[in-house]
Amino acid sequence: MQRQVAFKIWISNLNNGNFVKGSKNGENFIPSCVELKDSQVSRVNIVATIVDVFKSEDGNYFSFTLDDGSGTIRIKAFNEDTNNLIDIEKGDSVLVVGRVREYQEELYLSPEITKKITDPNIELIRKAELLSMYGKPEKEQLLSRTQFVPAQNQNGIPQDVPKEQDSSHEELRQKIISYLMANDDSGAELSSLSKTIDKDDTITEAVVKELLTEGEIYENKPGHYKAI
Repeated sequence: MQRQVAFKIWISNLNNGNFVKGSKNGENFIPSCVELKDSQVSRVNIVATIVDVFKSEDGNYFSFTLDDGSGTIRIKAFNEDTNNLIDIEKGDSVLVVGRVREYQEELYLSPEITKKITDPNIELIRKAELLSMYGKPEKEQLLSRTQFVPAQNQNGIPQDVPKEQDSSHEELRQKIISYLMANDDSGAELSSLSKTIDKDDTITEAVVKELLTEGEIYENKPGHYKAI
């Protein structure tokens, strides 16, 4: 498949767009994207500041919140993809190239490239580029996306829940996607995916069906899967 263009864009514009899940159209596979007027944005190129960091104790899941002055969005990395993010901390300026994804109605980025920025002129140049291309950033709208729903105790009183409570299930999803992307030529059968995530076929099949429905992967032949 041809690699999609990585759009330079305000985060607020991205958040205000309409997310469309990937789909299969005959022999063609359309990746997930955000619809913005005349553009369909599947990949982005963003310069922003890290304003919040979460790193799991085992190092298999990292989450960073980006802020470019117009809005915020999280990037999420799993397993070996966290290796390039170990040295990134809160307050760092970064350039991120990544794919647009959505999980449980939260728009986020799956990073392909993440680099620290040490020259402040790069941020100034990027803002000038975006002002020239799009004008002032849009104000973020209150969309229907619900990122986290507070749990309630037995008395019906909301209680704090760690915002990374969904990380275990999402880690399984990302392990499967990462494995299929690494084996893009051949793809993989269900049994191979079960070994990858160290789960039985019943659990793997449930995750695979979820990813198929969302258009993140496709079945190129019966019982054989590839990443979009």
